[in-house]
Amino acid sequence: MSKDKHTPADHAQDDRVLPDHDYDGIREEDNSLPKWWVGLFFLLILFSLVYIPVVHVLDILPRGELQRSVALAARVQEQRQLALEASGALDKDPVAAGQKYFKTFCINCHGAYGEGGLCPNLTDAYWIHTPYADSIRMVITNGVAAKGMPTWGPVLGDRKIKCLAAYVGTLYLKPPPVPGKKAEGIEYDLAAIRASEGTKLAVAADTTAKKN
Repeated sequence: MSKDKHTPADHAQDDRVLPDHDYDGIREEDNSLPKWWVGLFFLLILFSLVYIPVVHVLDILPRGELQRSVALAARVQEQRQLALEASGALDKDPVAAGQKYFKTFCINCHGAYGEGGLCPNLTDAYWIHTPYADSIRMVITNGVAAKGMPTWGPVLGDRKIKCLAAYVGTLYLKPPPVPGKKAEGIEYDLAAIRASEGTKLAVAADTTAKKN
């Protein structure tokens, strides 16, 4: 007889360790639980005795500090976004960006449509300082002290001034819906000038885009 076969003596030994209950002829041994499982069980009980009062009863966790940290991070992110927008780094269309800057820095003197006011009309064909792109950028950068126009170079920087010049160069294409200021300066053929500057303006716009 093989030693692996279950003997009556083994069955008697099984009766001593098996509980009395029987499920459809199936009986299970009454083994002790693993020590690691028992240890973990009691450890979780101890943890709950600390966690529940601290978190749900006394509420002494530093939630305020966490909220302040989250709010500070949000403010820093917002300031970075505003700084990027202010720098012009997000501008993809020079003319659209120039219109945005025009509304911020120029409408008080040149009017909402560039029709003029305290300063000259930018929508007609008459210009005091010539309508060439380089001249427009120069005037914006250095200002016109005699007429009260401030020096925008240190304030706006080269990128924004290029965008402003690009937008101002298109104003003659959009007659203002309000009466414009009386013409000043010399009349120019703006269509011809803009056509001749097409390559130069494209290069300037491309340079602005690459800096983005």
